[in-house]
Amino acid sequence: MQNEDILSKIQHAELKFKANNYKGNSLCSCMVDKYGDLPILLSAPHAVKQIRNGEIKAHEFYTGAIVECLAEQIGCACITKQYLIENTTNDDPNTDNAYCSYKTAINQFLQEHEIKLFVDIHGLSSNRDSIVDICIDNGKNVNDMSFVSDLQKCIENKFGKNTCSIDKYFSAFSDNIMSKWIHSNFNISAIELEIKGAYRWFEGDTEKQSLDLFICLEKWLTDISS
Repeated sequence: MQNEDILSKIQHAELKFKANNYKGNSLCSCMVDKYGDLPILLSAPHAVKQIRNGEIKAHEFYTGAIVECLAEQIGCACITKQYLIENTTNDDPNTDNAYCSYKTAINQFLQEHEIKLFVDIHGLSSNRDSIVDICIDNGKNVNDMSFVSDLQKCIENKFGKNTCSIDKYFSAFSDNIMSKWIHSNFNISAIELEIKGAYRWFEGDTEKQSLDLFICLEKWLTDISS
């Protein structure tokens, strides 16, 4: 697929998350979508606004579109948060317990499918130095560190030295954080990726660098599978 087509696809995928001022559409269900048989599950729990401790938490733009389009491109499974559950005090899969709908859907999927890597994609503040921060709780959340080193190498080969950090801003150590929960309960290598805003904004003057990072992630995931 040509880069222009990938870009258009990502922009289109983001529209459902943008709906209702990034509250999404309550008609959407919380489920895992399977685009192929590669043993990878991608996740974007903050693609729309969340409620955490009674306060609305901002969405992390284009994380949902990245996850869905990556899954379709490489042929793996994915799940994204597609709507805000209002009239509640907590609606954040990254902090909610195992009984929330997002984690329940993942649990059901993993009972039936064997996965060797879980990747949870989030937004990193634009004032951070890194383009991508790989969060793995000092290696405790992964069974195979080559997943991490290969990704860091891929990103730094493209964007330069020190553009990809490990546990620099977040470490994914709390029990209810998606990647920690996945590894602790299913013994699957689990990585939280924090992506800087200017590299996940597929509009305006950041289109090219955002697409370059998307292609880098696609190559990394494809290489893992092969």
